[in-house]
Amino acid sequence: MPQAASYNVSTNRESISDILTVLTPEATPFVSMAKKINATGTFNEVVVDDLSVASFDGVNEGEDVQSFDNKAAKRARIGNYIQSFRRTYAVSNIQELVDSAGVANEFANSESFAIRELKRDIEAAVCSNQDRQADSGAGAPYKTRGMFKFLGDGGQPSDIPERFQCVASDTTGTQTESTFNSVLQSLYEANGMPGGQLTLIAGPDLKKEISDFSRQAGGAGFAYQVTQPAESKKITLSVNVYEGDFGVVNVLPSTNLRRTSGSATLDKDAGLLVDPDYVGLHVLEAESNAELENQGGGRRGYASIIAGLCVMSPKAHGFFA
Repeated sequence: MPQAASYNVSTNRESISDILTVLTPEATPFVSMAKKINATGTFNEVVVDDLSVASFDGVNEGEDVQSFDNKAAKRARIGNYIQSFRRTYAVSNIQELVDSAGVANEFANSESFAIRELKRDIEAAVCSNQDRQADSGAGAPYKTRGMFKFLGDGGQPSDIPERFQCVASDTTGTQTESTFNSVLQSLYEANGMPGGQLTLIAGPDLKKEISDFSRQAGGAGFAYQVTQPAESKKITLSVNVYEGDFGVVNVLPSTNLRRTSGSATLDKDAGLLVDPDYVGLHVLEAESNAELENQGGGRRGYASIIAGLCVMSPKAHGFFA
């Protein structure tokens, strides 16, 4: 029998919720942790130095001083370029006049999105293994060297003297407590761990591997046992602070490690072992928004920042890849 039904009446109204859901990882632990340093040029350098090895040969009685050391002989400069980051947005005149579900102001929402995307762009760049690049025009802009490249991922940078290069890394892909402690030990032997406290920015798999560390050396892989009150009705199997023989490590998860620009691929086993006292961000132009002239089609604008990674000494840090 012919009847009007919801599937054959063309004038039924659609129902759209006024809730806009955005589920995308946005944490930027490295940039949030790094010191912000005012930059005054496109190439910014720091000075590094080193002490001589310990000597206890002794001096003969009555021996005069015949030779002298140049205590500045080991001094070197380590530099990096800045990079210009920009996110643009535009909204047509008509779109601003119509009602849009989930968005009260389309231009303000676009501006907010651009700022959030910009922060992730910076995080991904400084946590990458891209090398630095001078601006030569014709599609070759300034690029800042990423932290992984500073630490020798894919080969040590030729401009960093060997005595200041990173010596603490593991590229086996899967970490055990033994391999993790070996990296910490290498870092301690290289610099004595002056800060005493490190931050590990870890990919999801590396974070999980640390939480699964065994606590029985040479055993059959028994897991660390946790006793909790039954009334709590929860199980805690997470390690956010690791205290080892060679320092304390705060563990922060991240989804922006060793990425390639424009790619959603994540290195889940990667990690940056960072001493916060020896890393920074050279900022030539602080984060800002600018609205451009409406030339008839609608409002336009962009968010931008000009900054570059500053590594005060590569041997203060380590990495996992």
